[in-house]
Amino acid sequence: MEILMIRLVPIILILFSLLRGEDSTLLNAHIRIIPKIMALYPTAKYIPSATLAIVYEGNRKVFAQQIASQINSLYNGKIGEVYFKAIPLSTNEVLNSKSVTFIYFVQMSSKTVEEITEWGTDNGIPTFSYDMSDLNRGALGSVSIERNTMIYLNKNVLKNGKFHFNESLYSIARLVE
Repeated sequence: MEILMIRLVPIILILFSLLRGEDSTLLNAHIRIIPKIMALYPTAKYIPSATLAIVYEGNRKVFAQQIASQINSLYNGKIGEVYFKAIPLSTNEVLNSKSVTFIYFVQMSSKTVEEITEWGTDNGIPTFSYDMSDLNRGALGSVSIERNTMIYLNKNVLKNGKFHFNESLYSIARLVE
């Protein structure tokens, strides 16, 4: 039964992403890359277990749960030296949380994106978004599939939030203003 569920989760996630307007190829790339970026954030290495919050707005809890479930099954709680767990959190839950290490979110209203990203910057918590346009709303980063998979970092948020990642991220990421 467990094997069947592991195989069904990606299929269900793809169906939900198609219904919601997300590109399943891009979403799958994010699911594979975001935990790797989190592992390059030194803060994540120095705590017993990092928390990757999959933040959702409104009635998207099931979708966020599926993303978290897929990340957890793919990485089995560890990437490199970092132990972590991906959990779905509503916007209100994340804004009141004291244990979030890294934030990833998919399509949200502009106002909510700005609220989440401002909170993340103020609290030293990196915020990555599915949507590249959220870089203009204060998200620290996003991943895009162009000719190759590209990681984009918002230079102003990186500086203002005093975020410091492992140097290897800077060598492969594009900084945008």
